[in-house]
Amino acid sequence: MSRTTWTGPLASGTLEAGVSGGSNIGLTTLSQTTTLGFDATLVQSATFLLPANSQIVAFFFDVLTAYNSATSATLSVGTAAAGTQYASGVDVKTATGRIAPTLTSAQLTNMASTSTNTSVVATVTSVGQPTAGATRVTVSYVQTGS
Repeated sequence: MSRTTWTGPLASGTLEAGVSGGSNIGLTTLSQTTTLGFDATLVQSATFLLPANSQIVAFFFDVLTAYNSATSATLSVGTAAAGTQYASGVDVKTATGRIAPTLTSAQLTNMASTSTNTSVVATVTSVGQPTAGATRVTVSYVQTGS
């Protein structure tokens, strides 16, 4: 499978950029995905590297196998491991399927632009050693270029 990369941002529309009378050009939504699985530690993290100044549009948390840790297994997303700048308190222990996070106004504000911090880190923290658990995390974003 071949792949083409762009330095971005990638814009699309039926009018050429700069045409008088307005433009119907929009920026492309991109995504990155990883799966966090249980291991011998109580904390699993994965880092997404986004282009600077990207706007995070959404997170998708797909619990493929619920964590069976003793007390809890909570997913958060921030600028470093166990950070909560973008999402927090997502329970990956009690059910499987897609979980929609409840985002605070501060988290939504942070998602408007990653600024120069290009690291977005998803972390599952377990209380009690799990022997099962897997969550697919997808970040959807727009490279704004500004």
